[in-house]
Amino acid sequence: MPRGLPASYIKKAKRELGKGASWHDVFKRAWQLYKGSKVYKAVKGNPRKKSSNPKKGKRRGVSVPKKKRRSRRTKKIPLLPIIGTFAPFAMPSGGYGVPYKQIMRGDFENAAKGLLKLYTGFDVENGTWNIMDAKGLASVLVGAVGHKIASWLGVNRVFGRMPSPLNKLSL
Repeated sequence: MPRGLPASYIKKAKRELGKGASWHDVFKRAWQLYKGSKVYKAVKGNPRKKSSNPKKGKRRGVSVPKKKRRSRRTKKIPLLPIIGTFAPFAMPSGGYGVPYKQIMRGDFENAAKGLLKLYTGFDVENGTWNIMDAKGLASVLVGAVGHKIASWLGVNRVFGRMPSPLNKLSL
């Protein structure tokens, strides 16, 4: 069968639309006539397009492109920085004792002085500053650096693929 629109349908469309019709309108009407004919229905679809699956019916309607799904990234809990930040609560701080035990007793003043000494190395009572007393600062830095190294090595990606609730954690 010849491909394309048969000439008889173009002539028929010209007769229907008259002399002043544009080519666009003529061809549009010719295709409408052709698609409504028995010839077109016998061919089952556009003769130019050979479908790879003959059982598949012709598509109806306009194809709409699918929207991309945007998923929110889940919040990850970084373990090493959190452990490094809260480790000084369990460390002894010079003359102030362990801050965790001080808080449990209700002695918030000594706990705050001890935490200040552990994080900054500043002793409130003497008014002196010694960086070697800032053991808590060192634990925070170790936690942050460990987290960065773990992400470079891909450990956090492995945790993300694990079943719940481990996929919410990262080192």
